[in-house]
Amino acid sequence: MNKVLRKVSIVIGIIILVGGILFSRKIGKGTAKTEDPAVTEKKAATAAPKNYAYSVTAENKSVGSEIVISGKVIARQKVDLYSEVTGQLTKASKEFREGVYFKGDELMFLIDDTEAKYDIQSAKSQLYSSIVGMLPDLDNDYNDNFAAWKTYMDNFDIDKPIQQLPETKSKREKLYVASRQIENQYINIKKQEYRLTKYRIEAPFSGIISNAATYEGALVRAGQLLGTLTHASRYELEATVSLYDMQFFKIGNKVALYSEATDDEWSGTIARFGKTIDERTQTQKVFITVNSSKLNEGMFMNGRIQTKTIDDVIKIPRNLLIDNQFIYTIKEGKLVLQKITVVKISVNDMFVRGVANGTEVLSQPILGAYEGMKVEVIEE
Repeated sequence: MNKVLRKVSIVIGIIILVGGILFSRKIGKGTAKTEDPAVTEKKAATAAPKNYAYSVTAENKSVGSEIVISGKVIARQKVDLYSEVTGQLTKASKEFREGVYFKGDELMFLIDDTEAKYDIQSAKSQLYSSIVGMLPDLDNDYNDNFAAWKTYMDNFDIDKPIQQLPETKSKREKLYVASRQIENQYINIKKQEYRLTKYRIEAPFSGIISNAATYEGALVRAGQLLGTLTHASRYELEATVSLYDMQFFKIGNKVALYSEATDDEWSGTIARFGKTIDERTQTQKVFITVNSSKLNEGMFMNGRIQTKTIDDVIKIPRNLLIDNQFIYTIKEGKLVLQKITVVKISVNDMFVRGVANGTEVLSQPILGAYEGMKVEVIEE
């Protein structure tokens, strides 16, 4: 009995297994269908990421533009003041402090010259003694010029500037005077008198102390920086200009200047150009003179200069420029490189020629863009 039940169970299991296999095959054949290739391509295109592109339609125009420049104000007349002698600094008519104004030729410093004056008086006394010592020989041997030397001695004053020595009248007299070291002493005294003028420092021009490196009562040494004098109203703006725009800048042209920090405006004049081109930015320096007591060295200023009318150009962002001569246009949903000519570049935009009216031009950069890239256009 048990053997019969076992055999029946085995047969029923085999029948169920075979039936399951046949049923699964039938279901697979019933559901598997061949998909249309066009539908497959459409699905793949739908699944791929889209490249959206902003564009504008080119419309060539004639524009009258202006160039905006910016830069830092620098002093056109500034001088560092150094001491040429050693001594204690004493007060002149005003305190030597930053911001103090001095007129041209006004006394700025006095350095104690007591010792220097005594040295000069000592040298003059020695010269006087030397001349006195040779007067008897002059009276005996060079009597024709004795009166001139005698008059010189009578007018000699060690407290006054040294006077020119009498001229010798013969070669023998000249050799005799030279042997007594008269001319050598005279020249040394003249040198000391000239050096004595260095103890007084006068303003070379009218200006303001922009840097005070010392103070009254300090001991200064030869070669020491005392301070800096800056003219109160003579300045110039140092600006950088793109090489594309240098054609509009001529020496003598007027430039409207202004500061964003104040409401003041000034008129400047183009004075000169730098000769070095910045390799990284392709810009050149332009120096514009401007006179105003309201300016200060180091402040930033902007300027505007009107340019001539530019014909047949379109205006697009300057960050769309590729290799200085190409931009992307859009044709039939794809990016196309278009060769152009850059006419003018401003801070954020540029004016270019070479794009026909009605052309769709890419107006915003696309990351990883390349020629032939498919894009979906969004018109601005």
